[in-house]
Parts: sequence; C-alpha cells; structure tokens
Amino acid sequence: MDALGFDLHGRQKFADIGCEVDDVAEAPNGELVYFEYKGSFKGQRPGMRRTDTVKKALLTGFLLRSIGDERPYYVLTSHLPTGGAAQRMIDTAMSVKAVSGVLELNDPVASQALTERFGPPARPHIGPERTWQPALPIARRA
Repeated sequence: MDALGFDLHGRQKFADIGCEVDDVAEAPNGELVYFEYKGSFKGQRPGMRRTDTVKKALLTGFLLRSIGDERPYYVLTSHLPTGGAAQRMIDTAMSVKAVSGVLELNDPVASQALTERFGPPARPHIGPERTWQPALPIARRA
C-alpha cells in the first residue's frame, strides 16, 4: 500500500455499531479509505472463498453505510471466490455500494485500479535515484 502512496494509520473500532476495520488509510488524493484484510495461503477454502469470511467482511461495509459513513471500504484478500454463494454475496454488496471493491493480492490489475481511483503516489517510494513503479500486485474483482 505504501508503494501506491497510501499512508496507513491502523485499526479503527466503531463501538456504536460493534465492528472495526483493519486499516484506515489516507490515499494519495487525500481521501480516507477503509481496508479489511482477509486471507491465508493454507486450507481448502482460503480468503474470500469461505462464506463465513465473506459474510464478516461484507457486514462491516453494510454497518458502516448504516451510520452514514460513505468512505470507500475495500476488502483485500488472498483468494477470490470462483462462483457460488460467496461470489453472489460479493456481487450484491458491491451493487448496493456497501463495499467499494474486493481486491485480490498478487494480481497486478488491482494496483492499477487503486491508482485510477485514488491517484498516483505524490512521491517516489523506492529511493531517490529510481522512478516509482506501481509494484503492489493486487487485483480488482470485475
């Protein structure tokens, strides 16, 4: 996220609605963004392939909208579903704008999606003698 110009500020709890987000970040364009991290590289159904994980991640988005918090809310995951109920839940949450996006780690399309939405980093992040290149490999779910 740092390579994309996001300044991460850590967890934020919302006691009034009983949930929290894993990270509040300031985007390169100055906008505050919520990120939730879900995933693993172990097990048969890692990341957002588990319906219980999907429900928990998406519910946070719905709860934030219920209190009028319209900040972008993204779920970053190790694995996207390949169909079924988990995919239908994600599609529904995105269609009603409870979630801004579900992004998969290790897929270069997502860094482009975040850069298009929030702008490029304001400063190079890889050293003074090198030019910044979007290097965070995450992908947007279409």
